[in-house]
Amino acid sequence: MRIGDLLYFAPGIRFDQVDLVGPELPSQFRHRITGFYIDPAEACANLGHAFAAGVLLVSAIDALARIRFRGGVGARFRRFAREELQSFPDDDLAERFYDEFRNGLVHEARLKNGGQFSLGVAETVVLLGGLLLINPRCLADEVRTALDSYIALLQHDAGELGKLATRLKQDLAEDLRAARE
Repeated sequence: MRIGDLLYFAPGIRFDQVDLVGPELPSQFRHRITGFYIDPAEACANLGHAFAAGVLLVSAIDALARIRFRGGVGARFRRFAREELQSFPDDDLAERFYDEFRNGLVHEARLKNGGQFSLGVAETVVLLGGLLLINPRCLADEVRTALDSYIALLQHDAGELGKLATRLKQDLAEDLRAARE
């Protein structure tokens, strides 16, 4: 995100401040995901904008899956849903979430097969007459929990921290370069 002449890695953290070789990276990364995705998603949900909240959360999941796991986008996303989000424990739900929500949003600007983001259901995932309904407030809690778990791993595993730094250097190379100029 650019504000004036400055390029930001996260709200309040400029790209030239990112600690790609030190202990600050886990908290900076947490701030990036919460500041650009989870907190805005919760704000949207609190205003009754379930669809907008869902779009932000699916984007956050996509970003976390890319950082966390290797492989193609579908495999990464489904694995993240199964292993990191408590409401998608089986292959069928993870596949439907990937296809009907992630792919529908990214490729077609819609939810497929009658899928819905709904603030009117009490659980993260509800199957209603075969339709998949997802409560973005509950999903935000699960994404935040998954992020917290990943940050704890980064703080105790130098190998994982190195993988994050390498991935960020690759994915954000142009942003990092622009920040140095």
